[in-house]
Amino acid sequence: MTEPKFRVAIVGAGIGGLLLALSLEKFCDNIAVDIYESTAVLTETGAGIGVWPRVQEILRHIGLEDELLSMSYSKSHADAAPPTLTFRKSDQLEGFPFLENSVQFATYHRAHFQALLRKHLPKSCRIYFSKRLATYTENDSGEIFLQFLDGSTATCDVLAGCDGIKSTVRKVLYQSLADKAIQDGNNAKATDLLAQAKPVWSGRTVYRSLLSRDVLEHACPGHPHLTKPYLCAGRDHHVVTYPISQGQKLNVGVYIFDAEKENTQYDSAVWVRKCSKDEFIASFSTFEPQVTGLLNCLDDVSAWAVHTLPLLPTYVGDQVVLLGDAAHAMTPFQGSGAGQAMEDGFILASILAHSHVTRDTLPRALQIYDSIRRPFSQWVVQHSRATGDFDDLRAAEFEKLSDTKGALSEGQLAKISESLDSMFEWHMNTSVMPDRDRALELLNAME
Repeated sequence: MTEPKFRVAIVGAGIGGLLLALSLEKFCDNIAVDIYESTAVLTETGAGIGVWPRVQEILRHIGLEDELLSMSYSKSHADAAPPTLTFRKSDQLEGFPFLENSVQFATYHRAHFQALLRKHLPKSCRIYFSKRLATYTENDSGEIFLQFLDGSTATCDVLAGCDGIKSTVRKVLYQSLADKAIQDGNNAKATDLLAQAKPVWSGRTVYRSLLSRDVLEHACPGHPHLTKPYLCAGRDHHVVTYPISQGQKLNVGVYIFDAEKENTQYDSAVWVRKCSKDEFIASFSTFEPQVTGLLNCLDDVSAWAVHTLPLLPTYVGDQVVLLGDAAHAMTPFQGSGAGQAMEDGFILASILAHSHVTRDTLPRALQIYDSIRRPFSQWVVQHSRATGDFDDLRAAEFEKLSDTKGALSEGQLAKISESLDSMFEWHMNTSVMPDRDRALELLNAME
């Protein structure tokens, strides 16, 4: 049996980790991949996921687009156009729409999306469950030595941290960078590095729920949210809904913003918990009936304290690389957390599969990954934060938007719509492929 080019350990079997494993298998048959998942079974947190055209291109490239689209809402409803997002000002008795977003996207149940990715993993890719990483070290032979909380160990040549916002891989990587800074006599840099690696609370709580189509149809016959995505906005409160599971369920996200708490430490170690709709429903009492009627139907609700990461100065070490929320956890207002994780995996796999990337050139190759993925993903982080101001009617353009459409001229309302719509155009008008090509050009130039 041929010795593999690399042994890659992927910590975390979420969407980003699975996409990385699938892409490695597509691009190179001489890379051994092991996935270490902390849970006992493969589960995906959250409920729904929206896939924009830019990410759809990746799925097409690795051969999964058709099968995934067959699971989407629009493909299961032949008379339905691919969904776009309608924005409404809803914090009043009679709401009104102010934008029909021009970018179409596909919607899925996250668990179904993840299950399909796993189904396509090759048999040679092994998943080890109940393996929560405790730490890792680099030994004298150039291997990375992994230690898990259950006492087991493993080794690899490349460690990919896909282990989320509370990433152990990031924690250990940044501790090592801080230790080096201290050795170099730069204690201030060490302090900054450790602070940058710690998540902060965005000041936002999202209440997530899946609502059965039948329940909503019974309570509110012909409810408009049954057939397309909506964002219903109010000052510091908004609700996002879209159909998933071929239209049989509605993904519901209820957002509340406490601006004074942004970029602070959350007051509890528990960031996700079960709760009652009574915790938030009074905050939406002034919203239009199509929103309050829907919220009153919710049953199984969980509260998520939305955390983000500061803009990290690097995503890589010599043999260690961060992807997804481990690298750039962001607010959800561009619907791009999972998409950016998939872009990370696609670009990283393209790099590792290149013939010029060996154990000796790996550190330089990972720097190429960092130079391409970090600027773009961090732009998305900032762009998502700015979009949240629109969603919560905090952007300057909304200062004159009162409870009636007539408070603004048609021209002013059109300007608001244009500004908001432009914030989503990158999903349709840009491609990850030029970034992939630029990485390959840099690799081709490596000696």
